[in-house]
Amino acid sequence: MNETSAQETQAQVCHRCLMRLETSAGGVDLPRRIRATLAARGEAVRVSLTGCLGWCPVGRVSVQLRRDGQVSEVVLLDPERDGAELIAHLSCPSAETP
Repeated sequence: MNETSAQETQAQVCHRCLMRLETSAGGVDLPRRIRATLAARGEAVRVSLTGCLGWCPVGRVSVQLRRDGQVSEVVLLDPERDGAELIAHLSCPSAETP
């Protein structure tokens, strides 16, 4: 992934999901942990909070990736994995189609 497209990738984390997590899950700190997990893989992704993404999973957090006007499917994260599930979705499937 080149530097330009990495700068344009954004992970939008559902604020409501974060607030619904139990305190022991560390939801408040999850956006920083997601950024650190992706940075360790060489991916510069801006993480921001957003409103409800239409999924309300118990014990999970809804995240959607955006790049160049394209959006990925909503990914349901396990807070204990610090966003590792997003690695497989970084290419934003809708951005791969011709």
